[in-house]
Amino acid sequence: MYLRAACVGAPLDQTAINTAGDAIVGQIETQGLASWIEIVRKHHSLTYQHSLLVTGLVVGFGRQLGFSRADLKRLSFAGLLHDIGKARVPVSVLEKPSTLDDKEKRIIRQHPLFGSEALEAVPGLPPEMIDVVLHHHEFLDGSGYPHGLQGGEISDFVRILTIADIFGALIERRSYKNPYSGDAAYQMLLDMGAKLDKDLVREFHGVSHVKARAA
Repeated sequence: MYLRAACVGAPLDQTAINTAGDAIVGQIETQGLASWIEIVRKHHSLTYQHSLLVTGLVVGFGRQLGFSRADLKRLSFAGLLHDIGKARVPVSVLEKPSTLDDKEKRIIRQHPLFGSEALEAVPGLPPEMIDVVLHHHEFLDGSGYPHGLQGGEISDFVRILTIADIFGALIERRSYKNPYSGDAAYQMLLDMGAKLDKDLVREFHGVSHVKARAA
């Protein structure tokens, strides 16, 4: 799997990831986002399930925003790569069937840095992909990690992925929590206020309604 390969120094097969991303875009265009979510939920690995779920959501978000197919493919590539650093997080922490303690939280918060380090050596990788891997947990008010970026320091590309990432985590089924409904998860995005781009959160409403019908 590309996640593991990149973090142990093996070459990242960009062609394979692009092909996978293109297939996801096509699946969502023909079958819809709700169908994709139900397919993803059957994956045995929670980590890969999350990456695939976020990829579908960010592609659906891009369609909601009227993006071109080329930009949808860029979003799918970013969705597949955004958590690549988790390959360096111990599985005992990554897929722990209960809430994480403070030490485990500190470990998992390093995954953006791990991912960035893994991708910096990949020739020809678009800079925005490294940016999204490194900064998808940053918030506009400066309260995110790993660099505490604020406002204009955070690209639109990252802002879009961050919203899909948070929503995906909320609607996921885990042994220690029930999934939020699409409406409840969207309300939590609204409640985050200045942490997220309010205009983009408003646009995401259409995506959350699609998910609500799939729940």
